Amino acid sequence: MLAPLNLMKKKIYNYYLYTLHILIFASCYLNSAKLCAYFIKLTLFKQKNLKQKIYNKKITLVLYRAIGERDVRIVQKSSKKIPQIFYMRRATIKLIFYFFSSKRKFFFNYLKPGLYFDENDYFNQTEKEKKRLEMFWTNIILNLKKIHKNKISSLITFNSSYFAEVALYAGCQKNNLPVKLWFKECFRSDPEIENFVKKNRFSHVFKFIQKISVYNEFMKNALIAIDKSNSKKITVNGCPRIYDYINKKKYYKKIKDILFLSFHIKGGITPDKKNKNLNWNFSYDKTIKILNELSKNKNLNIIIKRKKTRTINTKYKINKKIKIFDEGSAQKYIHQADIIIGHNSASTIEALINGKHVLIPFFEKKKILKKYLFNFNKEIIYDSEKKMKSKILNLIDKKFMFPLKDKKNLKTIDKYYGNSKNIIKKYENFLNN
Repeated sequence: MLAPLNLMKKKIYNYYLYTLHILIFASCYLNSAKLCAYFIKLTLFKQKNLKQKIYNKKITLVLYRAIGERDVRIVQKSSKKIPQIFYMRRATIKLIFYFFSSKRKFFFNYLKPGLYFDENDYFNQTEKEKKRLEMFWTNIILNLKKIHKNKISSLITFNSSYFAEVALYAGCQKNNLPVKLWFKECFRSDPEIENFVKKNRFSHVFKFIQKISVYNEFMKNALIAIDKSNSKKITVNGCPRIYDYINKKKYYKKIKDILFLSFHIKGGITPDKKNKNLNWNFSYDKTIKILNELSKNKNLNIIIKRKKTRTINTKYKINKKIKIFDEGSAQKYIHQADIIIGHNSASTIEALINGKHVLIPFFEKKKILKKYLFNFNKEIIYDSEKKMKSKILNLIDKKFMFPLKDKKNLKTIDKYYGNSKNIIKKYENFLNN
């Protein structure tokens, strides 16, 4: 009974949101920022199941992203000093952007307005359209502050390139409401970082941002290279999600659980014309071939964790004995696994933090691709399927004490996840000051 009841509740809530989105759109049509602010207020939400009491009366508005929310939740659970967190739905901001765009229609999916425009619509705005949108957001923020009795102390976003939100930042600035960037896009290959700096189209956004938090040093340097004024705003605070993977409890276990973290066809490869034909298809196919061969062993439990939007079509049919999961994060699968095969992803770094046997397949014939790999310990990168399969076979059925402690992987963890010392205190400072 519980599942159908939850499904019904979800449907009712979606109808409620859909109605609110229509009302927000109507308030834009009436040019009533006051009415729009009221309806936006009704869409704000707090996360449930937080036992920690917050004594700070200030409010921070956070533009919702799932990964960013996890970071915030970890800090919330460990601190009583941070402001109250209210999440803004990014769909409502996209809805307002859509209304003020030249593409505006009145019959569309009000819950998913982002389907109807892209960043080219942002860059193609006329000066008049831009000013109208900024003025509307200025008045929305003014009224939101009044509704919350001037307790709103800041607005947080997780990326600098959310183009639909730039007018919102301008509206905050005109109301003396600090915009803070909790930058979550800190996992990139070295060439990706170079490309990010050279071809960044959103350097103008930093004039609206007062404080910046990043996970690691190389992202700090990249953001300063984009805009030198960022040097006065930026702090390296580490990634709170490291606490989801640090395992202090030691245990012995016989190797039988293998996890393959499915990776993106172009992960880590810069989107240049010269790289049009570069991809990781060969390594992916060969990994599937190895897993199919291993699945003949009845004592092994093999899982593939995929992302719906990042599934690679492989030429090999995946054996039915291999379980495939698309939904949710990889966290629980990482904790359950003994051997983890990964590539250029945060989840692969998390597997190292969790102290598992991590293997990186690099079977590509085009050796130029190696520079697009993350900076992994060379000993865990396998350049032939024979070597990787042999390594797995040598581990199976042997007992190991977990979590594994390999100092050679610490450099990789520190490079991407940053320093884990005093993370909560650092984020308290970021949120309060």
